[in-house]
Amino acid sequence: MAASKRESERARKAAELAKRDADVQADGSRRSSPDRLWAFMGRKGLLGWSIPAAYGGEGARYSDIRPAVEALVRSGGRPGLALSWAVHLIVGKTLIADCGGRRQKKEILPAMASGNMTVSIALSEPGAGSDPKRMRTTAARKGSGYVLDGEKAWLTNGPAADLFVVFAVTGQRGGRKGFTAFVVPRESPGLSVQGAPPLGCLEPAAHCTIRLDRCFVPATAVLGRKGRAWEDLSKPFRVVEDVLLSGGAVLGGLDRQLERLIRQWRECPGKTAVEAEERIGESAALLEAARLIARDAARALDGRTGSAGVERRLASLHLLATRCRESLRGAFETMGHETPDDLGKDIDTLMALGVPASRARRRNWGYALLNGKERS
Repeated sequence: MAASKRESERARKAAELAKRDADVQADGSRRSSPDRLWAFMGRKGLLGWSIPAAYGGEGARYSDIRPAVEALVRSGGRPGLALSWAVHLIVGKTLIADCGGRRQKKEILPAMASGNMTVSIALSEPGAGSDPKRMRTTAARKGSGYVLDGEKAWLTNGPAADLFVVFAVTGQRGGRKGFTAFVVPRESPGLSVQGAPPLGCLEPAAHCTIRLDRCFVPATAVLGRKGRAWEDLSKPFRVVEDVLLSGGAVLGGLDRQLERLIRQWRECPGKTAVEAEERIGESAALLEAARLIARDAARALDGRTGSAGVERRLASLHLLATRCRESLRGAFETMGHETPDDLGKDIDTLMALGVPASRARRRNWGYALLNGKERS
């Protein structure tokens, strides 16, 4: 299938998912049952997009997935659904397919593709977030396996998860903590799942906290290389997450806001036509520039051209998306219209998640320029 035709087909399926989500919201008796929406996604093959074909999926590239995530939010206005979906796709492709052993892939990937298994990444910790210097969950070798102790927070898709990919400190390497990732079944003795306070946004994405109290797992639970999980799994996961969320969900939300602004203006034109035209044109220009960079970042991920190029594209993308959000907010105010609060709050929350990484990317880029490691 040609790239443009494939992209159009995936965008169509994303729009179909948005309509299904709207139907679920309209049915009060089903609104509290996101598992039914997840089952629909499994039946339609949406949960297997990123899974290799050998394991029952479609083997989609990141450049295929990104525009579909954008289309989902543009059509349905729910970045939270895009968050749940994107995390599922990233876990399947970036963590399990890329780093898992043969047996792990065989046992996990087909079930993820069909929607019969949900896997949640357990990285962040209370009071530490995802700062490796402050993370304290440990895994100590014992007999034929490891004993895990600690607490993980804000696990996306965690309440419905069958497996957790837990990151734990297993030693020191070069003066830094060495992390190992473990695939831990929900029913493992010593693992308890607890609810998380509602975010007040990003519905229907669900989160939870897990506690690990002398939780024993066999050595076969290790995912990827021992002591290298931060470099091999965490960093790639965060980069792909930023490409799909900042470059997909956020841009879809901004596009939806722009469309709403234009529609409101046509229905009730104001007296500030010239200023409105300029504001809308500015927002559209910023959005288009951000989309071009997002496309390039996703293609760079597919081509494995090196992380530096993707990181710098993301630094540019985040700045453009931030400016576009500000421009749209100003346009709504200029025309005397109300900003769509729920969608705006979701967009702001997703963008805030990327702020620390965006600042670090800018610093790294500036350091390279100031020290003659790269031309401007």
